[in-house]
Amino acid sequence: MLPTAPPTDQRAGIRPIAFVLNNGGSLGSPVSLKIRPEDLQRNEPSRIAVTQTLGRTTQGWADNFGAGLPSCTISGHTGWRKGGSSGEDGAEHFLTLHDTVMPAYHAAKQAAIEIGTDPASVKLLFVDMLDGFCWNVAPMSFTLRRSRNRPLLFQYNIALQAISTDIDNPLRILPFLGNIPAGLDALGGVLGRLWDFALSVQGWVSSALGFVDKALAPIAATVKTFVDISASVLGAVSTAVGAVRNGVSGVANRLIGIAGDMAQVGINVFRTISSISNLPAHLRAAISRVGAAYNEALCILRNSLRPRKTYQEYDGLYGASNCSSTTGGRSMSAYTNMNAFALMQEEKLPIELNSAALSSVSSVNRSDPVLAPIPLAEIGRHLDNINAGTVVNQ
Repeated sequence: MLPTAPPTDQRAGIRPIAFVLNNGGSLGSPVSLKIRPEDLQRNEPSRIAVTQTLGRTTQGWADNFGAGLPSCTISGHTGWRKGGSSGEDGAEHFLTLHDTVMPAYHAAKQAAIEIGTDPASVKLLFVDMLDGFCWNVAPMSFTLRRSRNRPLLFQYNIALQAISTDIDNPLRILPFLGNIPAGLDALGGVLGRLWDFALSVQGWVSSALGFVDKALAPIAATVKTFVDISASVLGAVSTAVGAVRNGVSGVANRLIGIAGDMAQVGINVFRTISSISNLPAHLRAAISRVGAAYNEALCILRNSLRPRKTYQEYDGLYGASNCSSTTGGRSMSAYTNMNAFALMQEEKLPIELNSAALSSVSSVNRSDPVLAPIPLAEIGRHLDNINAGTVVNQ
């Protein structure tokens, strides 16, 4: 008798089917199905578009873009006796399965959105060791079925759509995808450098202006004051953005815009000063580092902390229209006998610029340090206006 290899072991304890919630790299406890699904259907589509042609013969061509994203549907029940590694009975196991696949998954996604991280880092993994595949899936539906013929059983039907068939595939950080925690950390580093530069910037600028005209020396103190004020503005933005969910609020958005304009002023001012001819290399490098810090701050504000879209909440206004209290649909509005739109105005900004400061910010930002630089004396006048017209309320 010829020896033959034993058949593949398909026992549930050897080849389980399970769900695992990956919350941004933190893996939850796997929920293994105590009882194998009664039905499992895996669909693997192709991204093919067939075009039929007009002619004497029946023919055409196909645009083949490769394999499509698969999907899977499982249905079964969780039993009723206690057992398995979890020691749960059928009802308890059904609740655990449902919580992992639906509420916990969606709650983790929402939590990631609210703290400003990428919700794609939350993954629901479907691991089928019986059929040999493991996917990152989205639960399209979860159906509970109770039957008179099987009154003790919690029957389920789960439709899953694969997002990726490679669960180890790293997230792609796109250049236009803001990351608020990383942006705040980077902005904190820029603030630290600006405050360090503020200790020496007056001496650097004074030395640089001496190569043009010693009469321009007072501008150095004005530049130093601008560095202090602009650093305070960036600090106020960091505080405001970090204090709101997902960095989204009208106040935070307006502060980001103001800080971006101030950073652009710093870039143009220090690039203009560093372009003075005959500067020693060490002095030019020191001034350029200050301009580079402002450039980094501007990149952070325009990318990681760029203003988010906000959507006003008008629910409180329902019931304020004529006859609405008699329809029975909603109670009387909380804004009755009040100016609702005045109450809905955003709170006062912690940063204020008067008209002269705004005009000077606009003038400096319209300049080109290379093609059309502003005269140094004019820079001093604009910085005086900005310093005098900017108030930061911490």
